Amino acid sequence: MKSDYDIVICGGGMIGAALATLLAPQGFSIALVEAATPAEYDLSQEFDLRICALSPKSAEVMQRSGAWERLQKMRLCPYKRMRVWEVAGFGDITFKAHQVGAPELGHIVENRLVQLSLWQALGDYKNVDVICPAFPKKFTRDVKGTVIELDTGQRLSARLVVGADGAQSKVRQGFGIGVNRGQYQQACLVASVTTGLGQQDITWQRFVNTGPQAFLPMLGQHGSVVWYHQADMARALSKLSNEALSDEIMNQFPKQLGKIKVTHKATFGLQKQHAQSYCEHGVVLVGDAAHVINPLAGQGVNLGFQDVACLASVLIKADSQGQDWSSLEVLLNYQKQRKLANGIMLHSMDLFHHGFSHTSSKSKWVRNLVLACAKVPLVKRQVIKYAMGLSSST
Repeated sequence: MKSDYDIVICGGGMIGAALATLLAPQGFSIALVEAATPAEYDLSQEFDLRICALSPKSAEVMQRSGAWERLQKMRLCPYKRMRVWEVAGFGDITFKAHQVGAPELGHIVENRLVQLSLWQALGDYKNVDVICPAFPKKFTRDVKGTVIELDTGQRLSARLVVGADGAQSKVRQGFGIGVNRGQYQQACLVASVTTGLGQQDITWQRFVNTGPQAFLPMLGQHGSVVWYHQADMARALSKLSNEALSDEIMNQFPKQLGKIKVTHKATFGLQKQHAQSYCEHGVVLVGDAAHVINPLAGQGVNLGFQDVACLASVLIKADSQGQDWSSLEVLLNYQKQRKLANGIMLHSMDLFHHGFSHTSSKSKWVRNLVLACAKVPLVKRQVIKYAMGLSSST
């Protein structure tokens, strides 16, 4: 295996792998460094806990490399409707795909399968080396770019280092890029379930005093239950047996859930985080390495795919014009396009979270008014398009 590359992408999850699939056809020599290989797909496997709601715009990114076609041969669940409401409120609203002339609002899919399909697509390119298992330990600047020392002892050199290695990014830390961060008092209990109901095409989220309750459909009679609660309560719920948790969920969740059976569960802390800078000369951040938002609207992974599409476009354009595509001047074009947009989404989700956390009658009146306003057809269409990653003119 060679050691000199144009681009070394640290982090071979969904976002890092997606970036590699967009850059590989342009002839860049690429190394994708990842700590763990995604398990192969088997229809008999249990559904994973970590899932995402991929927007049509994210699916477009995957279609460009052929990964989407591979993913469709595994398992994913399209959803056509999305309902949001509050207990004892008047702001009950349902968004429907046909309202914007689309076949679906998005797809619920396991993170591992998204990653696996992208890795399979990368197998078509001889200019991409996947180095796994490995992770970066040290970064050293030299006249050609950066030397990356891996935990395996291997040393790589690159003109451009991409940090796609998550919220605790070694790349971000290694280059001293600061972050602004905060922690929420709530935590998120996620349970993989089977339901007595048939195949569903709707996701829903209900707001109660203790936090949101949500359901995401998966293939057949499978689904994912998401329960936001005070951190100590979420941890206590996760310690219940699967049978006891099933009963507790059915007691506390709306009847639309039906009779369910928990198969496995986990609790995740909630945080917000935004890198103070997305780039330096020869270094750039994408996905969770750059930004972590409250998962209320399920937009985190979609923001990462938007980062990838933007960065790939910037690099390819600079290369075609004979520019130094690893320069700070070029990389700032990416930062200008993505940092503000991601910041707006981060603060919007923060306001959304805090707005629905207050229990005063005035707060409830305001948020239900907001939901009621979203029923206006023109407003509703724009909200749907935004959630789907489409521009208002699309």
